[in-house]
Amino acid sequence: MMKINKLYTQPETFTPVRFFSGINLIIGEPNPTSNKTNGVGKTLLIEFINFCLLKEYKFSRISKIPSSSYPSETTICLDIEINNIDYTIKRNIKNHNEPTITYLGCEKKFDNLQDASDFLTIKLFSNNTTGETPSFRSMMGPLIRDEGSEFKSIVDCYDTNIKAPANLTPHLYFFGLKIKNYKEAKKLISEIDKSTKIKTKLKNDIELLSGVSVSKAKAELNEINSQVETINSEMESLNNNASYDLIKDEVTNIEISIDSLRNRKYILKSELKKINLLSGDNYINDSEVVDIYNKFKNGLGTALSKELSEVISFKKSIDNFQSKILNERKSVINNEIVEIDKSLKSATSMYAEKMKTLDASGSLINLKQLILTHQKKIEEQSMLSAMLKKYKAEEDEIKHKKSEKPALIVDIDLDIANNKTTIDEFQETILLMHEYIFGNKKGYFEISTNEKKSILDFTLRIDDDGSHSNEREKVFFYDISLLLTEKTFGNHPGLLIHDNIFDVDNDTLIRSLNFLAEKSSCLKDCQYILTLNSDKLSKLDKKKLKLDINEFKRVSLTKKNRFLGRVYQQK
Repeated sequence: MMKINKLYTQPETFTPVRFFSGINLIIGEPNPTSNKTNGVGKTLLIEFINFCLLKEYKFSRISKIPSSSYPSETTICLDIEINNIDYTIKRNIKNHNEPTITYLGCEKKFDNLQDASDFLTIKLFSNNTTGETPSFRSMMGPLIRDEGSEFKSIVDCYDTNIKAPANLTPHLYFFGLKIKNYKEAKKLISEIDKSTKIKTKLKNDIELLSGVSVSKAKAELNEINSQVETINSEMESLNNNASYDLIKDEVTNIEISIDSLRNRKYILKSELKKINLLSGDNYINDSEVVDIYNKFKNGLGTALSKELSEVISFKKSIDNFQSKILNERKSVINNEIVEIDKSLKSATSMYAEKMKTLDASGSLINLKQLILTHQKKIEEQSMLSAMLKKYKAEEDEIKHKKSEKPALIVDIDLDIANNKTTIDEFQETILLMHEYIFGNKKGYFEISTNEKKSILDFTLRIDDDGSHSNEREKVFFYDISLLLTEKTFGNHPGLLIHDNIFDVDNDTLIRSLNFLAEKSSCLKDCQYILTLNSDKLSKLDKKKLKLDINEFKRVSLTKKNRFLGRVYQQK
């Protein structure tokens, strides 16, 4: 069992909030300056509790409080009881992954949230003899439902923006169902998904490499194997030639030399083309010089002391100098091209002679090309062969895993059948609530297996469900019934927190609160924390309301008396 006793900080940043067994109300109320009850800090108070109970900082609203508005070194403390032993959990924003837990005079500091969660899991389920329990944090999901979940599902308790799959282990634990079977089935589905993704990736790679579909790729591999055998035969034939070993390296070096000479010739010819573009008087002719001279002569006054003929003469000198340099470079390039042509002729002749010596039969056209083709085909053969083997292995693995799934589903179905009494008793509690609040028993509850990834369905139907308000009421039915059904309560930590769950019509709200009042004595063995806005209560007929709000009110929050006592803009 688990109970929250007090929420506070060191140093004090808000008035400590104390909680007790049974019903605890956190009320948002108007004050003389404002009738608004939203934004007073009810949800933030719940977030402080959840933060101390090891909710990840990045998913908490506390992460949206600017450091300028709340000191990150402030220690947030929560006094709780677990199986009648007192614990104090301490965390701060600055070192949010390093909680401290004090109990029985000892203080344990943790380096990470996982270790702290494992520690509290052992403490929370110390009386469990089966060895099958959810983790501490997963259990907190249905106990402290995130307001961001919008109460759309009885099993999915987390913020809809996170898009995390529902964790059914706490719900299985409530009903005494085996968690092991569920985990094995989930693991199996995860492995099938993983193999399916690998198989799809291999399929795309095989089709890209072979150019055909996977079904035809095996035939393509046989063709590649045949080509490799043919090239191997040619290579072996060359290797048997007495001159092959002597000449092979020489031929390869000649081919490399020929390629190098051709590249150099191409570069030189490119440079020669550029020089030819610069030949002659390509810049400023004499008439242009005269025009420029006459234009600026008057403006320059005595600053232009040279005559026009001297300017033209100076320009001619520059042109001649440039022409001389370009002609000299052209000569050098032409000479080098001549030498390259001679070398190419000699190398080509030598290459032809070597090739004649190497393969008199004429079967080999280009040694380098044969070697490169051989290497490429070997690589293609190896890659395609490996991919097809891996593809077949993943295909077989998927078939094998899929064949295991039905057996696990049968085990889960048998487990559900063995716990039919618990499920039926739970449904009866649901129907009693339904009759009290809606005046009829038009509802049902069942747990069943499915062929989807979720494996299990927890189905609860109530009268006129599907609407926004009734879906939230459905969650209220489910959570409260877990506390009021003897067998599910035996596996329940006894703690439940609902933040702004009621968004229903006045009649449904008053009947829901009255049901809590009727069952308040039954709820004394557990702890139910509920946030409400007084404006909803003010619309109710006070004569019909049986729940004593003042008796169960633990804290009242207003615009003037906010939870943190300050206004801030969320990050």
